[in-house]
Amino acid sequence: MLFYVSYDCNRAKVWYEGDLAVIKRKRKEIFMKKTVARKAFAAASALIMCGNTMAFAGESTGSTTTPQFEDRVALDVVAFVGSGELDGLRSDPVSKYIEDNLNIDLYLTAVTEADWPTQLSAMLADNDLPDVFLLSDPTKQLPMLLESASVLNLEPYLEEYAPNTMSDPAGQLMVAAERMPANSPDGNMYLWGMCKGSWDDGTVPTCGHYLRWDLYKEAGYPKLENYDDDLLDVLEQMVALEPETADGQKTYGCGAWFGAGQGWGEWVFTFGLGPQEGVNLIETTGRVLGVSTVDSTPLETNQLTDPESVFWRAVRFYNKANQRGLLDPDSFTQTSDVYSENLKAGKYMFNVPGWMSNDANTEFNKAEGNEKTFISMPSLTADAEDRFGNMYRGERQYVVNANTENPERCVALLDFVSTYEFSRIAWNGLEGGMWNMEDGEPVPTDEYLKVTKDDALGVETGINVYHHFCGFGNGTIQPDGYTTDLYQFSTKAMEAKMNDTIKDFIDHYGAESQVDVYRQETPVTDSMNYISFSDPEGEVASWVNEINAYMGKNVFKCVACESDEEFEAMRDSMIEELKASYHVDEVFDYFYQDALAQAEDVATLVEMNNAIKK
Repeated sequence: MLFYVSYDCNRAKVWYEGDLAVIKRKRKEIFMKKTVARKAFAAASALIMCGNTMAFAGESTGSTTTPQFEDRVALDVVAFVGSGELDGLRSDPVSKYIEDNLNIDLYLTAVTEADWPTQLSAMLADNDLPDVFLLSDPTKQLPMLLESASVLNLEPYLEEYAPNTMSDPAGQLMVAAERMPANSPDGNMYLWGMCKGSWDDGTVPTCGHYLRWDLYKEAGYPKLENYDDDLLDVLEQMVALEPETADGQKTYGCGAWFGAGQGWGEWVFTFGLGPQEGVNLIETTGRVLGVSTVDSTPLETNQLTDPESVFWRAVRFYNKANQRGLLDPDSFTQTSDVYSENLKAGKYMFNVPGWMSNDANTEFNKAEGNEKTFISMPSLTADAEDRFGNMYRGERQYVVNANTENPERCVALLDFVSTYEFSRIAWNGLEGGMWNMEDGEPVPTDEYLKVTKDDALGVETGINVYHHFCGFGNGTIQPDGYTTDLYQFSTKAMEAKMNDTIKDFIDHYGAESQVDVYRQETPVTDSMNYISFSDPEGEVASWVNEINAYMGKNVFKCVACESDEEFEAMRDSMIEELKASYHVDEVFDYFYQDALAQAEDVATLVEMNNAIKK
C-alpha cells in the first residue's frame, strides 16, 4: 500500500520544529526513567552468574518459541504504532503482554512514514537514536546509517534470538530478501521486514476495478469484456439508471483527484490498469519500467513511450470518459479527500482504490436493507492480475541501533512481534477479549464486529496499536487456515457483511464464494514483486525527477482533450518530447539492465515463495 502526503512547505516547517522539540523533550524524560531502571537492575544483575542469561521456554505462547530472559531491561522503540496514548510506557494489555513475555519495559514513540525522515536525521545528528526504529525510506536511510556505523548487523543474533523467524518459511524468505544486493551492501541482514503477507483477502485489492454491482445487475449485466470501451458503455448505462444521488447531486461514471498534482494526482494512471492486467509500473524508474506481477520479469517496452502501454491506455480511458461526460469535471481540481466523500455519497459508479471502496460500502451499509455495493471485478481481459499479494520482504522496515546496550533483546522483540500468533493479537487484541477459539477456529465476538476501531479501543484492548509493527498484514491466512484480521476477514465477519448484491455477484459467476470468483475467472491471481531498485544517483536521478515533473505538469492536459484526434496528437507530442529532451530511453535502459542483473536473485526468491505455497 502506498501513501502520499501533500502539504504546504512553510506550514510543515513550523509544525516540524515544534513537534521535534516535544519529541526530544519526551525522549529525554524517557531516557531518565530508563536510567533509573537500569541502575535498579544493575544490583540484581550482579548476583546472577556470569554467562548467558537466556534460556528457551519452548512453546510457552502456543506456537511461538519465546526466549526466557532473567534480567529485565528497558527498550526505546520508535515505530509506526497507535497514538492513542502518550509516548513512553503504554497501559494497553497488548503492550503488557509483550513486556511480560520478553521481560522488558517497552518505551514507545509513535511516528508515521510522513513525519519520521526529518526526525531521524535530527536524532542521528544528535547521536540520540532509539534501540529499534522504523526506516520510512530504506534505500536512502540505510546507507546513511551504515556510513555512521549506527545500524546493527543482525546476522550474529538470528539463530539464537530469532527462532520463530528462522524456522518459518515466510521468515526465511524475508531474511533472504534482506541479504540481497538491493537491500544490503555486503550480504548481511540489517533491515527487518514487518507486515509480510497481504493487506486483504483478495476481495478488496488495493488497486482494483470496483463497480456498483447493484446497478450493473439492474442494467441486465451488459457486455463487459474490456477496459478500453466496454467499461465506458456500462458506466453510461449505470448513470442513466441513477442520474442523481440521494441528496440530489449529479452522478458520473467515474472521478479522480487530479487536483493533487504530480504523483498522487496521477495515481489512477499508474495503478488504474496495470495491476488488473498483470503489470506493476515501478515508480522509482519514473514509470518507464513495468514488470510482471507473476515473476517480476521486466517488460521489454518503455511504458512512457509505448502509446499502447497500460499507462497511456489508462490516460486514454479517462480522456474518453471526459469526452462522453462520464468524468466528473471537478476531477481536475479536487483532492482525494473530496473524491472520497463524493464516492461515499454515491456520486460515482466506478472506483480504483480498494480502501476507498471499502469506506464507501461502510457508508452505504448504514442504511437498513442496503444493496448499494462496490465490488471488485475479475480482470476483464488478462490472464494474470495483482489480487492475492504476498509482501514477502515486509512493507515496513525496521533496524536496530548498533550502539544499543541490549542487541539480543532487540532481536528477540523483532522476532516475537513477527510471529503469526502475535500478528493476530496485534489486529484483534488478546484471546478472551474480543475473540475466542471455538473448536480450533478463532471467532470474533458479536460485540467486536460492532465496535469502531479507534484510538480509544486501542488503549482499552491493544487492538491495532501494533498493526504496523507486527509480522503479517491483516489479510494474511495463517498456518491454522484462518485469517489474521478477524474483524474484517473472518468467516463470521464476512457473513455479517454479506448482502443480496454480493450474493448475486457470486451466483452470477456460479461460484461458492467471492474469492472463488476471482480464482476461477483469472488463471493467475497471485502476485509478487521480487525486484528491488535503489534510488538512482547522479544524472539518472536528475533525469527521473525531470521526467516525473514533466509528466505531472502535462498528462492531465491529455485527459482534457476534446476529441480522439486531439488526444492522440498531444500524447504523441509528449512521447516525442520525452525522447528528445528527457533521456527517457537512457533511463529505461538503465533500469531494464538492472532488472536483468537481478534475475538470479529473483529466481531464488521465486523458488522459495513457490515452496511456501506448496
